Amino acid sequence: VAQAQRPIFLLDLTCVNRGNGQYEKSSEDISVGRELYTSVLRVYPNAAFTCRLPGGSASLRLEYGMSDTAVGYAPITITVYLDGNQVASRTASPGQVGTLLVDISNGKSLAIETACARATNCNATLRLFKAQLDLGASSPGRR
Repeated sequence: VAQAQRPIFLLDLTCVNRGNGQYEKSSEDISVGRELYTSVLRVYPNAAFTCRLPGGSASLRLEYGMSDTAVGYAPITITVYLDGNQVASRTASPGQVGTLLVDISNGKSLAIETACARATNCNATLRLFKAQLDLGASSPGRR
């Protein structure tokens, strides 16, 4: 019988900050799309961090959103790199929730970068509701 392993919180990995923006753990309830979510990570525009991966089969799960009160602010684009190669990109808009699943099996390093989708009104923060590695999950969505 196979046992599922516990997910690893992204910031429990060894990570280094490479950007001008910041990221921080949080435990704050916010409204996104008129639903209540609890943020585990707050990511500011122009954040960039790289983390060492544990190896083996795994997937990255990011569930994200921007507060309903961020209306008028620029959307934020999240870009994910595995061993220096871009593997995914999504754009979060105020009042909307999204999920990003990426197969990171056998990767050595994971980099996540955020950037404003436009030059004006770039002051909102991206909230992550889940930011974890699911070990033993080699292909998100496949069983």
